[in-house]
Amino acid sequence: MKILKALSITAVLLLFLTSFTSLLGDSPHVGRWKGEDKSNIGFLELTSDGYAILEFNGSKMGGKSYFHDGKELAMTYQIDDKQLPIAIDLIRIDKSDDTEVGRLKGILEMKSKDQLHIALGFGREARPTDFTTDALLFSRVK
Repeated sequence: MKILKALSITAVLLLFLTSFTSLLGDSPHVGRWKGEDKSNIGFLELTSDGYAILEFNGSKMGGKSYFHDGKELAMTYQIDDKQLPIAIDLIRIDKSDDTEVGRLKGILEMKSKDQLHIALGFGREARPTDFTTDALLFSRVK
């Protein structure tokens, strides 16, 4: 009986630890990322609570609350890692009525734990299919 109890406790602990490890490993994209394009430096921040912040030339756009054209907006993101390449959507939300006002579709790949390759379909409805156009390589800042 003691052996059965010990095996049960071990199985529960093992199940708990593997679940915890997989939760930690599910968000390698979260963090602050620095990218450079033709000597222009910009930042992308993907938060653990689902917000995205873009920063170029000291100007920030995104996060839980920001203003654009007199409206208070938020910018969230969604990642679908079941697609290849991985799909990412940056979504602008009107805070006054919680409706979507725009979606920037893109793809991403983790080159390493500290390098993120991303291509966004600026000005297009379609999601990019590869990293040959409008792609940036970001390095983790924190």
